[in-house]
Amino acid sequence: MQERAESIINITDKGRASVLHSMSGKDSRGNLYEADNVSFIKNGKRFIPVMGEYHFSRYEPEGWKEELLKMKAGGVNIVSTYVFWIHHEEKEGVWDFEGCRNLRAFLFACKETGMSVWLRIGPWVHGECRNGGFPDWLVRDTSPVRIDDPIYLERVRRFWEKTAEQAEGMMCKDGGPILGIQLENEYGHCGGQISCSAGMAHMRTLKKMARETGFVVPYYTATGWGEAYVPDDEMLPVLGCYADAPWAGHVEEMPANANFLFTSYKKDENIGSDWKKNEESKSTFDLKKCPYLTAELGAGLQVTSHRRTYPWPEDIEAQALCVLGSGANMLGYYMYHGGINPDGKYSTLQESRATGYSNDLPVKSYDCQTCIRESGEINKSYGRLKKMHLLLDSFGEILAGADAYFPEEQPEAAEDCHTLRVCARVNHKAGAGFLFINNHQRKRHMDDHEDCNIRLILDGKEIILHHITVKDHDCGIIPFLLPKNDSEDSPAEREAVSLLPYETNAFLLCRIKDRLFFYTDLEKTWFLPETGRAGHVVLTSGQAERAFMFGDKLYITERADSCIVSENGHLYLITKAEQEMITVYGECGEPEQIQVKNNKIEIPVKIERLEQDKEAGSSLEYVDYLVKIDKDQNISPWQLYLEADYLGDRAEVYIDGRLVDDWFTTGEKWHISLKRFGYPEVMTLRIYPSNKTLPNPYGNKVYYDLPVREGCEIMEVKVLPEYKSEIILHIFR
Repeated sequence: MQERAESIINITDKGRASVLHSMSGKDSRGNLYEADNVSFIKNGKRFIPVMGEYHFSRYEPEGWKEELLKMKAGGVNIVSTYVFWIHHEEKEGVWDFEGCRNLRAFLFACKETGMSVWLRIGPWVHGECRNGGFPDWLVRDTSPVRIDDPIYLERVRRFWEKTAEQAEGMMCKDGGPILGIQLENEYGHCGGQISCSAGMAHMRTLKKMARETGFVVPYYTATGWGEAYVPDDEMLPVLGCYADAPWAGHVEEMPANANFLFTSYKKDENIGSDWKKNEESKSTFDLKKCPYLTAELGAGLQVTSHRRTYPWPEDIEAQALCVLGSGANMLGYYMYHGGINPDGKYSTLQESRATGYSNDLPVKSYDCQTCIRESGEINKSYGRLKKMHLLLDSFGEILAGADAYFPEEQPEAAEDCHTLRVCARVNHKAGAGFLFINNHQRKRHMDDHEDCNIRLILDGKEIILHHITVKDHDCGIIPFLLPKNDSEDSPAEREAVSLLPYETNAFLLCRIKDRLFFYTDLEKTWFLPETGRAGHVVLTSGQAERAFMFGDKLYITERADSCIVSENGHLYLITKAEQEMITVYGECGEPEQIQVKNNKIEIPVKIERLEQDKEAGSSLEYVDYLVKIDKDQNISPWQLYLEADYLGDRAEVYIDGRLVDDWFTTGEKWHISLKRFGYPEVMTLRIYPSNKTLPNPYGNKVYYDLPVREGCEIMEVKVLPEYKSEIILHIFR
């Protein structure tokens, strides 16, 4: 333990001058969307979007609206989604926009739920999809691709015209939800032109073609890591970083990850390392001319056959906090919601070595171990990230205009687990300042820092934050200049308040009018000066992770996997608990409590091991189990999940002989949504032995983060019910 540590942050300049970008646009209500070199701007006010990736064609359409509401409850206000070419034109000229492929219906669901859309139209998208999303016929019959070749461009145009038909009337200028378009993916970093000038020209060609086919929106983006080509005058670069690299070409533990440091530019060299062309990469755009935006901030990790990594919730939270603290003005998560690959008509649709990739992925599962699992269940990382999203909901405009400043003494490298990791974001115009602290490094133990001081030198004056205690794995945001709610105070009052340093040892969560909410697990907390009329509320970190904000109230559930959604003016609790108490805070006064009760449901499950024929002396290829679910037809839970605890390398589930889902063993129990498959009464679980891994170049070895037991058998199968109940609001005093 280090005692009386001190960090000094010199805030010596007033940040960058605002320079408007050329792109802009209005929605149907006249709202003006712009961007400058700092952030996005709406009607002259800065904002920080929270964007979460969710692939409509990897989920059944009956569940789209419910899942979008869960995302929205988690603080996501833009859903980003790929349009996988191969999902819609597996055979040349034969188009499929039905069922889970119905883009138009998905866009209507987004509009209905009030969710903006960032449409990632490719044409090459990767997304761990077969051929990067290119149809087999295109790969076979078109050469070259991803360049300004007339034959290729004509086929892209035809694809985009069909996609635009689905999206007709859905651009925000027409009253639809589509706010932004992403073109290509990792272009110049993972495939594409070798020549930078030719690559830039191709990206300009794609933007021109996108607009001609109907994709006219305020914002256009392109992925910017590595050597990806991003023309400064045509689109904004979006960056990314991941806690680990399941695609890495080895089966060893990764070195300490620099994404858990505060730095002025998050340059994750691990993204696309299985595809990138050069060891050394350089940016093709001037970051000083662009806002710091992310689109692939890993909210999870999709496993591969040879690397079964596991993202701990603290990994996801700390990485996102470091990005935000370092100056990011859009948090874009990939993935935020998992899914399942649709059935292909002529092949499976996953990335695999058989199609020239370096990795084998599950045929069906695209769970990504992320905030909302492929089953629709709430993961622990959901609540971890929601804490930041609540803060952005309250202070996003101020934070968007805040510059990032770094301490005089910084960690020597990611392996430095001793130096206190901090940075500050200061909005000089608003007179607001936020201290970001991260004391987590993936798969490492950090020194505790007890009773340390943070010294900030601002405009020649010192602000000292005393007695800050940070334990291993802690991370959060502490305000040190905090204005009142600017909607109620005059400019003079705001200026007077902003000059007063604000001191606390608790992390900031959100604000309801004049009432501030903080959280900490420390035994003692203090605040100097005391906050305004409504004072403050201090929650535990667990309570903060379970907090949902709707209107002027904060709702706190008992369970971390419970969710509250708002639908048609009503609030609903989605939970696995038979009864749950919800604590509700308003803008003042003591909290209210609402108890929600559900009728207990028990679903018997029977499993029967099926005999397998095999030749004498041959090894076991797999074991099949017949699973029978005895669901009473009179029982109507909101959802049922089959939980399978098994030993083996991987597992598959079949219904009526059709593969509907699969799973690469990670050390977690496998949860299968039964609702999405029509509540089957009989299904077959196939388990593959631990020693029957998919062949790989690494001696067929597999890397695991979590402990995994070897074998080939089911240990336990059970059904978990989930309930949905309306939260009755009239009980409030």
